[in-house]
Amino acid sequence: MHKHRIAGLVAAPALLVLIALAVSSSRSTQEEPMADRGPLLGGITDVPQNDNDLQLQELARFAVDEHNKKANALLAYEKLVKAKTQVVAGTMYYLTVEAKDGEAKKLYEAKVWEKPWENFKELQEFKPVEESSA
Repeated sequence: MHKHRIAGLVAAPALLVLIALAVSSSRSTQEEPMADRGPLLGGITDVPQNDNDLQLQELARFAVDEHNKKANALLAYEKLVKAKTQVVAGTMYYLTVEAKDGEAKKLYEAKVWEKPWENFKELQEFKPVEESSA
């Protein structure tokens, strides 16, 4: 009978410590906003604007060139406006690109999938940005 009382006395404080840790960790995760935890794995993440990011500019030019080949178009790349990334089997780039269509500058959304270790790059989507009625 003594053995059971001693085991109970040792187990009770250990159980209380575990409960306290569980409550403490659940409170801290509830109080932290999602943005403070870093990017969500598999989520789409904004890329900070940097005019000197040659890789992103190269991908934007690639998107315009591939669109021109597929659609028999003559768009001229002007600049990369915005970029987002998503980690997939490789990286999916969501690019907002400014291109000239004749004399008119227009915005396009391009989706480029890249797997550099396989030397793979593919234009998934290329479409004009919808004009919002304000």
